[in-house]
Amino acid sequence: MTVTVLTCSAANILHSKIPTGSDSQQVIGKLTIPEYQRPYCWQDKQLAQLLADIKAHNEQNKQTPELPYYLGSLILHQSNGQLNIIDGQQRVTTLALMSCISGSSANIDLSFESPISQQQIKHNLAWLQRRADSVRATIAMERLQFTLVVTRSEDDAYRFFETQNTGGVRLGGPDIIKAHHLRAVEKLHQLQFAKTWEALGELDDVINSLLKGRYWQLLKHRELPSHQQQKQLRDAVVWELAQQTGYGPDLAYGRVSRQKGLSGDMFLQSAQQGYDVRQPLNQGVNSIHYLAYFQALYNRYWREPDLPHLQGYQQFIAWLKQQEGCGYLHGLYETCLMLYISQFGEHQLEQAAKKLFRVVYSRRVSNQKAVREQTVPAFTRDTPVLDWIALSYTPEQCFDLLDAFTLIVEGSNLNINSTKKRFMDSVVKHFKLAIAPDNYQKDFAQALTLAITGTCND
Repeated sequence: MTVTVLTCSAANILHSKIPTGSDSQQVIGKLTIPEYQRPYCWQDKQLAQLLADIKAHNEQNKQTPELPYYLGSLILHQSNGQLNIIDGQQRVTTLALMSCISGSSANIDLSFESPISQQQIKHNLAWLQRRADSVRATIAMERLQFTLVVTRSEDDAYRFFETQNTGGVRLGGPDIIKAHHLRAVEKLHQLQFAKTWEALGELDDVINSLLKGRYWQLLKHRELPSHQQQKQLRDAVVWELAQQTGYGPDLAYGRVSRQKGLSGDMFLQSAQQGYDVRQPLNQGVNSIHYLAYFQALYNRYWREPDLPHLQGYQQFIAWLKQQEGCGYLHGLYETCLMLYISQFGEHQLEQAAKKLFRVVYSRRVSNQKAVREQTVPAFTRDTPVLDWIALSYTPEQCFDLLDAFTLIVEGSNLNINSTKKRFMDSVVKHFKLAIAPDNYQKDFAQALTLAITGTCND
């Protein structure tokens, strides 16, 4: 690993006068932003915070004006006369805008292909212009200091990048895996796939669903960090969808049926056209297409369903999403849906949605009170609903496993206006179950099972 580490001011960066590093290596090149970087996204909050922090620093150090304000590390990859900004483009771009407002000349020529970046730059320039006097009074580029980390290897730069949290808008898992996969795409096609990625929008929800599908399985059940453990969850995303990925072509795995004719001819048929939730992934185009496929499924069948040919399914999902006290169960249910649809398409989808509901949301009535986050992965170990879907060859085989599940109602909190009772009231009304509230513990499970599966489970 060849790494140059040095300290320099923002003025050095903006005027392309970077000093010699600790290893006596000269750092020379034009600052550029690789296509795999996220767009420039600093907003008013980050601009105001930076100005306020620097102003407070200046006030506290009036007696020692030579003491610089530290802006964190700036990670660059030096290659072919370029200094690719691996981490720090938000700060460098913001300083360039401030330099423009303050009237100081800057020898910096960054280009921004993303429309998101272009619009945000226009907005931030206007925001800073309205505060030009404050910017001029507060910002002295020679008193703003970076630690510069310059690598000759893009892989080394990326390793530094994925561990950084240098302030501003914290890097999330999707930002890091974007960098990982876009840099694996051929240079000729990086801009095209960068635009493809940006068009996907917010990926956190679909990625969390995919992690559940990949982590919660009988053969290799793994602990998924809580949504409150943001760093650990980010690390899980990076490990599963970036570091763990291999090298190779864009492959999609799935079920294929082989029908043999009387003459011995073989006919192949696939029920799915996309990817399998649990399939191995290769870095680059393969992982990008995998995420794009499941983002499309998530949007179409859960987030904003618009399915006139599946009115029953759409109405059921609209009702289900309104149920309170079911947030953690919604997360598991989304994963079940994506598994089923990616495997069997829309075949008997309304039936599947309701059968999955009976199993997944059983936690809402088998618990005394709330459904806690940690109880959901435990449920998938005891009731491996995800494996029932993933290991079934046909919808009918999957339905048999779902229908065999025994629904149990825990009797507490049914005589008060509890979240549990309101949920059961809503279920009774939606499915038109002919039972009285006083008989919920005795009759609810059997009535709902009969309405959904057509059988009575004892």
